[in-house]
Amino acid sequence: MPLNKDSLANTFLIAVALCLVCGALVSSAAVLLKPMQSANALNDRRANILRVSGFTDEEIAEAGGINKVFEDRFETTIIDLETGKVAIEECGEALKEAGKTIDNVQANFDQIWCSKSKKPAVAEKLEKKEDIAGIKYRERFSHVFTLRSSDGRVEKYVFPVRGYGLWSMMQGYMSVEPDLKTVAGLTFYEHGETPGLGGEIVNPSWKQKWEGKKIYDGGEVALEVAKGDQSSNPYGVDALSGATITSNGVTKMVEFWMGDQGFGPYIALQKSDDAGSPSDEEEKPKTASISGDASKRPATSGVNHG
Repeated sequence: MPLNKDSLANTFLIAVALCLVCGALVSSAAVLLKPMQSANALNDRRANILRVSGFTDEEIAEAGGINKVFEDRFETTIIDLETGKVAIEECGEALKEAGKTIDNVQANFDQIWCSKSKKPAVAEKLEKKEDIAGIKYRERFSHVFTLRSSDGRVEKYVFPVRGYGLWSMMQGYMSVEPDLKTVAGLTFYEHGETPGLGGEIVNPSWKQKWEGKKIYDGGEVALEVAKGDQSSNPYGVDALSGATITSNGVTKMVEFWMGDQGFGPYIALQKSDDAGSPSDEEEKPKTASISGDASKRPATSGVNHG
């Protein structure tokens, strides 16, 4: 009996066969392209870190490319945001507990994944009153990138930052001078803000306004995006025209990540380690004693980062 090509059974068999073939192709492509996607993501991250640290495209090219410059000049580490201490091994164990095993944790750690996973081993749910950046879950561990000179001196610190604007989660990097209280640069690599309004957070002329601004005043985060000409205000950056909510979101992002919920404990530890000479006495944070006891976290208020 000849096969009826228009029968329901034949149509169903063809549909199943197509689904299986297409599924196999998509799965194979995903597996084959994953290393390339990971490499591209790493390259893009490094490019943004270099640029926010002051490297131009010409300087990067002349020095051998993004990866060459990054590997020669930057130190990559992972810290525990609660204590501010280096915690590479602890992070690896926490990732395993959360069901994610990765090669070279120090290089390939993805803190955004940790936050989105909502798993207690790697993420902490924030109370509404403390979640000023609108991220809901804060990762327990974070990357910190340190730019060093040829003789090992710190030239810049680079911190990953993010916060909610009007429409989107704005993700970027802030570079800070060795004094850990002066902005060297700010850049965003991902956002969905309104083009021409909030989207101006990626405008080079606006990003340039951040350079040299002071972060702390009297130990508290004072840097803000404010209306009017802020050129003479050491703690102010001009607000984006017609984008009040986005501007406020950037202010809250800086306040969160440079404060005690973010990199405040790490910054306090670095200042404690550096405050060894009499000339450094004025720069000592109030929590300087924590360098001798890793279990003590700076208080949730009153930490002198300035």
